[in-house]
Amino acid sequence: MMNLERLEKICSVCGISSFEQEAGEMLAKEYESLGIGCIRDRLGSVVGLKCVDAQGPKMMIAAHMDEVGFMVESIDDNGFIRVRPVGSWWSHMVLGQWYTIVTREKKKYAALMGSMATHGLPQEIRNKTVAMEDIYLDLGVADREEVLSLGIAVGDMVAPWAHFEVMNNPKYISCKAFDDRIGNYIMAEVAEKLKDTVHTPLYLANTVQEEPGLRGARTATEAVHPDIAFAIDTTLAGDTPANHNICSLGKGVVLSMIDSNSIAPRGLVRYVERICKKHDIPCQYAVFNKGGTDSGNIHKAFEGILNMTLSIPIRYMHTNHSIIHEDDVEACIRLLCELVKDMDDEIFKQISNNGA
Repeated sequence: MMNLERLEKICSVCGISSFEQEAGEMLAKEYESLGIGCIRDRLGSVVGLKCVDAQGPKMMIAAHMDEVGFMVESIDDNGFIRVRPVGSWWSHMVLGQWYTIVTREKKKYAALMGSMATHGLPQEIRNKTVAMEDIYLDLGVADREEVLSLGIAVGDMVAPWAHFEVMNNPKYISCKAFDDRIGNYIMAEVAEKLKDTVHTPLYLANTVQEEPGLRGARTATEAVHPDIAFAIDTTLAGDTPANHNICSLGKGVVLSMIDSNSIAPRGLVRYVERICKKHDIPCQYAVFNKGGTDSGNIHKAFEGILNMTLSIPIRYMHTNHSIIHEDDVEACIRLLCELVKDMDDEIFKQISNNGA
C-alpha cells in the first residue's frame, strides 16, 4: 500500500526549478528519520547515503525535485502579473487554473490565470491557443501598489496550486508535480524498505533543475561518481483518447529504451528484465524519443556511467492535475529494491561487458 501521507506531503511543496530548497529540506528529513545521512552539491541537489562503505559498485538512483511552473516577470499598473514559463507548458492548459505565488519571505498567495471570456470571441481566436507571452495572473487586487504591498516581486516563484485526490478507483491518484516528485517518493520508500539491509553502496540523488536542462543531474553525478545509475521519472501514458503510445496506467514500471538524449544499454536492459521476471514484477516498455530525463547527463559523465531510466506512466503531464496508478509505483519500488540487493562486482562486470 502506498504511503499517501508521505506522497501528498512531497508533492504539495512548491518547488519549481531553482526554488527546490523546501523540497530538498523535506527529503533530507525523510532520510535522516531513517538513519541515512545526506550531502548536498552546490546547485542544491540532496543525496542520501546508504551503505557507502560496503563492497560493490556504487549505485545512484536519481529523481528530480523541480516541477514546472512560472516566474513573475512584471506587474502592470492594474495589478496583473505577467509570468515567464519555467519548463515546458502548453498555454491551452494553464488558463483558468489556480497557482501559488511564493515571495522571498515565503509568504504564499493564490492567483488565478486569467483568460478571455468565450462570449463574442471571433472564430479565428477560438481556433488558436493563447501565446505564452499573453498569459497573466489575476490576484484579485485593485492595482500595482496592492500587489507590491503583499511583498510580491519580479523573480518570485509561481507554482501550480496543489490538489491531492484519491480517485474513484483508489489506485488512481491525482496531484500536481508527479513529474517528478513521484520519483522522490519512490526513493524514500526504497530507503525505508532497505533500512536494515546491507547492500552495494547506494546514493539517492534528489536533483535540481531538470526541467530547464538536466542541470542537477550533472553536478550530482560529479559529486557521487557512480558506477551504475537509474533515473526515475515519468513518461507519457497513451491510454486516453488524447494520447497514443504503448504505455498504460496500471501495467507496471516502464523500462525506457530511448528518449531525446539517452539510449539504454542493451546489457543493462536485459539485466533489469531478468530481475523483473525473477521476482514477478510487472513491467512495460517505452520507445519514445521525445522529452528527456536525468539520464541524459548522467550517462555522459566521466568515462561513461552504466545508466537507464525507469519510468512511471502518467496522464496529463506538465499540467496542474496529473494522474498516476498505485500498481506502477509499487512495481518500481519493488524493482529498485531487488536491483540494489542483487548488485555486486561480478554482476556489474557482466553488464558492463554487455551481458546479463
